[in-house]
Amino acid sequence: MTKPLQGIRVLDLTRLLPGGVATLMLADLGAEIIKIEAPGGGDYARWMPPLIDEQGAYFGATNRGKQSIILNLKDERGQAVLQRMAASADVLIESNRPGVLDRLNVGYDTLKAINPRLVFCALSGWGATGPYAQRSGHDLNYISEAGLLGEMNSPQPFGGQVADLGSAYAAVAGICAALFGRERTGEGAFLDISLFEAALPFMTISWVEAISAGDHIRGRLSGKMACYNVYTTSDGQSVTLAALEPKFWTNFCTAINRPDLIEGYEKPERQRYLLAELEQIFALKTAAEWAAQLEPADCCFSRVMRPSEALNHPQIEARRSLEWTWSEMPVIHSPIRSGDLPELAPVPGYGEHTRAVLLSFGYTEAEIDELTAQGVVQA
Repeated sequence: MTKPLQGIRVLDLTRLLPGGVATLMLADLGAEIIKIEAPGGGDYARWMPPLIDEQGAYFGATNRGKQSIILNLKDERGQAVLQRMAASADVLIESNRPGVLDRLNVGYDTLKAINPRLVFCALSGWGATGPYAQRSGHDLNYISEAGLLGEMNSPQPFGGQVADLGSAYAAVAGICAALFGRERTGEGAFLDISLFEAALPFMTISWVEAISAGDHIRGRLSGKMACYNVYTTSDGQSVTLAALEPKFWTNFCTAINRPDLIEGYEKPERQRYLLAELEQIFALKTAAEWAAQLEPADCCFSRVMRPSEALNHPQIEARRSLEWTWSEMPVIHSPIRSGDLPELAPVPGYGEHTRAVLLSFGYTEAEIDELTAQGVVQA
């Protein structure tokens, strides 16, 4: 079966997680991904611990199925190589601070003049404009200033990367939309994707509640409501209840034989009482005992699983969301399902495809040898 992005060629100048995940999803949709790495080590994730077979496990988890070339963009001859590649590419995605590629003569305006059909996707922490545009940052900074940490009972680092991965999804959606638009107009596009802004939609409910209720502390879904909370069981494990709708709350109260708790469960004045009651109730049994009792009740109950437990989740196994391949590490399939799951391609070695890729762009063997001797590429 032909994949939706079959025949789409993507130049990937990104490093670390957001760009790696975005181009991984594009690869799973059929795009050809050419990962362009700098001399002296390339993508930082290649060498970040934990290491497996002398390669970063994070890199291995997010870069399968791509081709890697080594190209020196600080050299004018290297810039000329990228310009030549961009002339026939469909997409370029990069993750530098705003203005960096412009100074290297491979920014959007330069490449658009060469290839008006190019979709140029710029991933940056704060976006290409505004007072924070040149500020450094990581996921923890973005979710802090987006209000996500302030929404928690006890602010602490999240277990996952919200802004990083949110921006990856935004990039994929933007690239696919731009490619669709190009079919109608013949013109590419510039996509300005901000990691900070990718975190903002996660605050939608909290902001609506804060504005409408005049409450600027925490929203209802951040620990105020007994029906939507985390509880500790008798064996010290954590479980979650998310019985927001009346039918789920009724199912829960029926399952624990407490019909007296049903009425008025959503009222703010009842929350202190209900929270105390549920804390005592959940402390009576182990997490496994509660799972046996409440999972069949259809009341939005779950155990809080550790990462090692989640890897063996029956839903993950049934849908093959994870596969164990590279050095016994889990490989995550894209959540964007289109036809059969893709075959898992290997992780590229650093610069492994330099010669083959340049040949595909029309360079001769002699020209590649010359570029190698000049330190422009490593082939």
